[in-house]
Amino acid sequence: MLDEWLRHFLFVSMRWLHIVCTTLVVGGTLFFEFVVPIAVEDLKTESQLSVVGKARWVFKRVIWPSAILLLISGAASILRQWDAYTSQPHDLAVWSALAHVVLGIAALGIALMLTLPRTPPDRQIGWMRVNLAILLIAILCASITRYVRLNMVAETTVQQDDSQTLRGAIVGPVHGE
Repeated sequence: MLDEWLRHFLFVSMRWLHIVCTTLVVGGTLFFEFVVPIAVEDLKTESQLSVVGKARWVFKRVIWPSAILLLISGAASILRQWDAYTSQPHDLAVWSALAHVVLGIAALGIALMLTLPRTPPDRQIGWMRVNLAILLIAILCASITRYVRLNMVAETTVQQDDSQTLRGAIVGPVHGE
């Protein structure tokens, strides 16, 4: 009983951690892409470089722990849900989960790449825009995966003899089933 409670607690905690870290990565990317350029546009070049450098330093302090925790919590979630993904009659859950993983790793790679060098890379804002698009598509893939997985679980648990339901009692047996 304790083992089951602990497993459920860890699963919910990992899911929460994954969502919080995703929020930090997406929020940091949005801030760096939209807020920082507007905030520094009226400053002198030296001041712009100073503000962007400090914002980049803060982004680095947020993105690195978030990336590590996203990988750990994502791996825990995949392991926990693997049977649900592979037992689907169609492969949509597996493919959307795979797309989520690949896009998520690509987005984290871009974000980490932007924070590694001491000086900002060329076209940093352009990379952030590409990264934001990848992050949003990865979130869409995660939503599709969850929907398919939950929908399939609901279909398999609800399938029962139709004559035992209210619909079956009113409509009667459906021909061709």
